[in-house]
Amino acid sequence: MRSFKLLFLFVILFTAANAQWVEQTSGVTGALYSASAPTNLVCWVGGAAGIVLRTVDGGTTWANVGGAGIASQDVYAVFAIDADICYITTSPSSGTYIYKTTNGGVTWVTQLNQSGGFGDGLWFKDANTGIFYGDPVGGRWTIFRTTNGGTLWDSTGLYLASEGFAGWNNGLFALGDNVWFGTNGTKVWYSSNFGTNWTPQPTTGQANSYTIWFNNPSIGLTGGTGFMVTTNSGTNWAALTVPGTGSIGGITGEGTSWWVARQATAIYESTNNGGAWTTAYTAPAGSYYHLTKARTGTAVFGVRSNGGITKGFGTVVPVELSSFTATSNDGSVVLDWSTATETNNEGFAIERKAAGGEFLAIGFIEGNGTSTTTKSYSYTDANLQAGKYTYRLKQTDFDGTTTYSKEVEADVAQVVSYALNQNFPNPFNPTTSISYRIPEASDVVIKVYDVMGTEVATLINSRQEAGAHSIVFDAAKLSSGSYIYTIKAGNFTATRKMILMK
Repeated sequence: MRSFKLLFLFVILFTAANAQWVEQTSGVTGALYSASAPTNLVCWVGGAAGIVLRTVDGGTTWANVGGAGIASQDVYAVFAIDADICYITTSPSSGTYIYKTTNGGVTWVTQLNQSGGFGDGLWFKDANTGIFYGDPVGGRWTIFRTTNGGTLWDSTGLYLASEGFAGWNNGLFALGDNVWFGTNGTKVWYSSNFGTNWTPQPTTGQANSYTIWFNNPSIGLTGGTGFMVTTNSGTNWAALTVPGTGSIGGITGEGTSWWVARQATAIYESTNNGGAWTTAYTAPAGSYYHLTKARTGTAVFGVRSNGGITKGFGTVVPVELSSFTATSNDGSVVLDWSTATETNNEGFAIERKAAGGEFLAIGFIEGNGTSTTTKSYSYTDANLQAGKYTYRLKQTDFDGTTTYSKEVEADVAQVVSYALNQNFPNPFNPTTSISYRIPEASDVVIKVYDVMGTEVATLINSRQEAGAHSIVFDAAKLSSGSYIYTIKAGNFTATRKMILMK
């Protein structure tokens, strides 16, 4: 029966019109059966012979973190909490197992070991509360819950007669307390209280429900030998026509958009709740066995029979900002940000607001156009007076569309001492920045000398207000070599060395 189950597994890819799909380098060629992505950057994949893959950079690199404790058991279902915590289920001849890692796959601990049966699906509604279902054992469905992150899996009070039927790999879907799982008995089982009570939902005309997905608690699709839709949480299911031939093994969607794949390489898309369908994507080879959409984010990872992994995006956004921070540093503020995805990104205007003021543009950093990998950016706002500053990014597409980031704040402390900092960069060619601090208004002189003591440039000779300052030294007309720069401000003097390397 298990070989029959795997025969009909495939995936639905979740994307939006004109979304981009990218093939990943998984490093394996064995069958991949299940995937789980808590964010756009983090995804876990389980497969044949103990394969467990993990990415923490959106698929740029994948590491095989299976094996230890799992050995060569096939991994049929996966659910990841984050980059470190993940649950998997295996079903060798000895029974049904659940394993957990809390250290990114370095070690795996057995949490459940049931004699017989087959583990079909795992789902957690938060870091502690999860549900597990599998094929029946002893005339009852295998249903366990945990409320403590899997330390204890308990089936007490969860008795549900099997009626002689079985489930399907990755056939479990949950949305809050609402849980559905598919069977091969012309019905879907539904719980509105996370498994305490179950109600059968007939799928008349469709014997097998290999996969289930709900865009909201009311509207959902299930597919198998046929294809069905509900608008009332599954109380009633009605047939729906989808292009292509072959059984349906996976479904996903968002809003009024749905994506369906048959046991082939084509993925079909509808943007009007199934009223019309188009071909959204075709994989180069292999049959899709599962797909997951990031629970926080828009990325979709699809896994295939030949070790292939595809990454796409559900809702296309110009830029998905994954971090944005401001750090005060010696009279300056360093802004750092990174993006998980970019689409037609021209760049970022940096805007600053002082206390009681308005936002003003102070700089611009070019973007990376279109990218599905993590990109990092940095900008230094120098020569600031003491006070609190607020920053935001104004991201601009090539078509002129703009989007603002969240705001971040930084406190710049009062300068209390004189200092002459090392130039940056050093060595340099042909320009470098020299920064310095003065705690009170002073007459400032900064000069540059060659190693023989000959003056080659006067950079500053004026009175300046207290605070952090910097100046750019352009040595385009000088020869390569070592140079000395000095400062005199009030009674303070200092000297540093720099190297021009052409």
